[in-house]
Amino acid sequence: MSEPSPSEQFRPPPMSGWQIASLILAILLLLPGGCFLFFGIGMTADSGDYSSIGPPLLIIGLIIMAVAALCFWAAFRRRRASPGGPAP
Repeated sequence: MSEPSPSEQFRPPPMSGWQIASLILAILLLLPGGCFLFFGIGMTADSGDYSSIGPPLLIIGLIIMAVAALCFWAAFRRRRASPGGPAP
């Protein structure tokens, strides 16, 4: 018999339902977080009437992006291998 190829030997475990949900949530949070950051930077750099709204928008955008990063981390972290004991 021939030995299995390296791609056949190592297969990462499939993503669980929680990991898929976390990935979808992270992707969905990228748009509002990016918009808050974009408009926050634009309003902070502007010297008009709305320049005082910029810093709170930046803070909100950073919080949303931090939650998105946490969701990406949860989606792509490696799961622990299940114990090799007998099934109940």
